[in-house]
Amino acid sequence: MRILGLFALFLVSAAHAQTTAKLPETQHPLDSVAAVVNGDIITWRDVDARTKLALISSSLPDVPDLRGQVQNAQLRRLIDEDLKIQSATKERIPVSDDDIKTQLAAIEQQSRLPVGGLAKLLASKGIEMEAMRQQVRAEIAWARLVHLILTRKLHVSENAVTTRLDAIRANLGKPEYHAAEIFLSLDDSKNEAEVRDLAERLTSQMHQGAPFTAIARQFNQAGAADGDLGWVSEGMLDDELMTELSRLQPNAVTPPIRTTEGYHILTLLEKRKVGEGIASGSNTDVMIIDLNSLSSAGQAERDLQMQHLREALAPAKSCEDLTLLSKQVPSAQVNIVEKMPQAQIPAKVAAQIKDIAPGQITEPIDTPKGRRFFSVCGRGAASAENLPSADDIRHQMEDEQLELIARRYVLDLHARAVIDIRR
Repeated sequence: MRILGLFALFLVSAAHAQTTAKLPETQHPLDSVAAVVNGDIITWRDVDARTKLALISSSLPDVPDLRGQVQNAQLRRLIDEDLKIQSATKERIPVSDDDIKTQLAAIEQQSRLPVGGLAKLLASKGIEMEAMRQQVRAEIAWARLVHLILTRKLHVSENAVTTRLDAIRANLGKPEYHAAEIFLSLDDSKNEAEVRDLAERLTSQMHQGAPFTAIARQFNQAGAADGDLGWVSEGMLDDELMTELSRLQPNAVTPPIRTTEGYHILTLLEKRKVGEGIASGSNTDVMIIDLNSLSSAGQAERDLQMQHLREALAPAKSCEDLTLLSKQVPSAQVNIVEKMPQAQIPAKVAAQIKDIAPGQITEPIDTPKGRRFFSVCGRGAASAENLPSADDIRHQMEDEQLELIARRYVLDLHARAVIDIRR
């Protein structure tokens, strides 16, 4: 799940915004109905709160014509979220109040806010806390539905893996691109002009300095919350998307690109040749130590818990020692991921474990349940061709397939739903 990253960026933006600025209210009475989704009511108060969140967190100017477009986009997003929550409820996938409290507490912790600080920050921007709760609820419900239900439909054959590996081998030395996208779907032909206009406005704002990632987190309707596509090469995207991407300089953005499903805005993060950095010459056995805390635990209690873990693990000289000694700390959970290619290790983690000695642990990274530490249990050389393994390719293809399954699932929810939008 990417809930923490989604909101942490909002909090950074909001904390530095002008606290005296007041966003104008929607032209609709706030308690009037904006849409009815299978009997569930979405009010203009809901839309207004989410519009404020989107404008502040994406650094977009609050001007009347753009605000109207953002309102419409957030209304569509609220409809999608309502459909996802309804589907999760039908599949008996629960999201408890404690689940939401845990995520909100983790957001506060990552953003270095005191307990209750999130609600105060939102209130200072004229945003009701319930807007954040509902967005978190939808994120949790959808993540669980994808994991528990949609992953059952995954099937990547051995032939498909072999074909992808052959394609990578054939493309060795050709360009590949680390890209991100903002995708705006077309529900029907009636709203095409509106969607195209929003795509053009977002592109214009990014040309003027609005951050791509922040806008993606509020408007992207497919894939990762931040729009990250990973590394793509010839044959992995539609031809028109790949053509536009190949013309970009790093950090530049494409104009909106129309496909059968909607409009895409792409940005180029990095460029290299196929085969460079696939395994970066090595793979690593990574130990992950999760130190879980109660959602009610305060900062002092968490710090004391971390101190106890460090004291327990201090004598360690190897991963075997770490595994054994961690059993002295009941809230610690240890996992080892073997032969992880360097390219798949998050940059923040890779920097911490680069020169770490056997038995040592890294500085912690905050998680929704507490804190996470890393260690290295072994390092291996890459294959002679510097190509990913069959398992690596299968995982990547499963991620790609799952994204398509999820997108089609949402389209099916729309097709079966009774949705009444009150303009």
